Amino acid sequence: MPISMKAKRRNSSIILAIFGASFLLPGLGLLLFKAIPELLTVFSGVRLSTNDSESLLAVVMVGIVFSLVGGGLVYWGLKAPTDDPALLDSDTPWLGRKNWASPEIKDNFALTGGLLWGFALIWNLLSTPAMLAIPDELNKGNQAIWFAVLFPIAGLAIIALAIRKTLEWRRFGQIKVTLDPYPGAIGGNVAGNIHLATPLPPGTDLQISLDCVRHYRQGKSSNQSVVWQYSRTVQPIRSSRSTSAQFLFEVPEDLPPSSIPDSSYHSWTLHINAELAGVDLSRQVEIPVFATGAKASESLRRHARASTSANVSTSGIDKTTGTSLLLNASNESVEIIGEHGRKGFSAGLLVGLVFMLMGGGMGYFIGSLKAELGFLGFGLLFGGIDLLVLIFTITGRFKRYHLRLAKPLVELNRQSLFGTSSTSTHYDDIASVTTKPRGSMQTGGKHYEFFNLVLELKNGELVRIGEKLSRQQAEGLADGLLKHFGLTPEPLS
Repeated sequence: MPISMKAKRRNSSIILAIFGASFLLPGLGLLLFKAIPELLTVFSGVRLSTNDSESLLAVVMVGIVFSLVGGGLVYWGLKAPTDDPALLDSDTPWLGRKNWASPEIKDNFALTGGLLWGFALIWNLLSTPAMLAIPDELNKGNQAIWFAVLFPIAGLAIIALAIRKTLEWRRFGQIKVTLDPYPGAIGGNVAGNIHLATPLPPGTDLQISLDCVRHYRQGKSSNQSVVWQYSRTVQPIRSSRSTSAQFLFEVPEDLPPSSIPDSSYHSWTLHINAELAGVDLSRQVEIPVFATGAKASESLRRHARASTSANVSTSGIDKTTGTSLLLNASNESVEIIGEHGRKGFSAGLLVGLVFMLMGGGMGYFIGSLKAELGFLGFGLLFGGIDLLVLIFTITGRFKRYHLRLAKPLVELNRQSLFGTSSTSTHYDDIASVTTKPRGSMQTGGKHYEFFNLVLELKNGELVRIGEKLSRQQAEGLADGLLKHFGLTPEPLS
């Protein structure tokens, strides 16, 4: 007999509360029976040695962190549920979620910002003892202690991110999304109106994307993969006090519906972004999407189409539809720039550089200076691998594809940091234009799905002519090229 959603929620709450108690009780014990008595002794005038002071500081920090984390987990485990388990098991499960009980859905940006500040507090509390120990360890000749500097540096970065999120909240407030139809429909439309309680600067476009992501567990690790993703650039309607925008997505029939978080589930998220002077707008709103096949109202469909921008890049590619504006122009060279070409560059650069320095530092300070051959070999291997990551990230950032349609030949020029290469193909040798999934990545709560654009020749050879394209860009370019070559369009692979 399958377990009901009510039973699953009750069991999860009990486990969460017990897990939280395993942190809360030791934390309170450290504070009540160790930290507070010693602090009272200090306040009475007794002077502690340096080692005893550091030990007391560590006990206070660990006690506070364990108490905060454990108390929070116990609270979330014991608090009354906000969702209705009976409705979650019904034919209208979206009505069982408090946030989805009406067509108007709000973002949870304030909660996310609060959790980020809490994490920043806990991280920096745990980093403080290591930071205070650096001078003494350096006096003892322990150069490896420099690795401890990474923790407070990371703590400062987390605080900077929390401050940025706070400034974004102060500037834009809460975003409301009103769905039409409600819920969003697989096999129909995911559409509606976005309301922002502040006027955006004139000429500002909104980048709105919708993605379906599968969340699942493999062993002890949690993983995510993009199932479907599409984006739109829309021109909002601006008043003296607010901003609104209409959006509409046609959703295929064969996609999974929203489901309750479990060991394996699917979520549908609407992402709203705008690049502005100062703090950018970046919000995510999880919305209910189910297989109802419903369509948006005619008025919304009309307004959504009218507000869709033709966002044209310098390469002549419409980023909204992915259509190249120069494909039918003979002898024109088109630079195919992936809309997601820059995604992951900063993260890859930072990760490669930081871990390369960590590996090199481990090999030098521990392996070389202390004659520890194991650490020396591990450090060199670790640093070498991340050096390759750094090189791969940099070379990928500067890769370019230029396509020249000079019938009867298609000329392709590839540019990279290591030089250029050129190939040409006769029109009659082209069998199809296909797209190949390249993978996906997540950054800042946003998922990106990548595609390559490929010429498939009649001899079976595949010639890549673009990479890191978004889904709509890949679809538009493939469709435009197929029409140009007089071939039959094929669905996106």
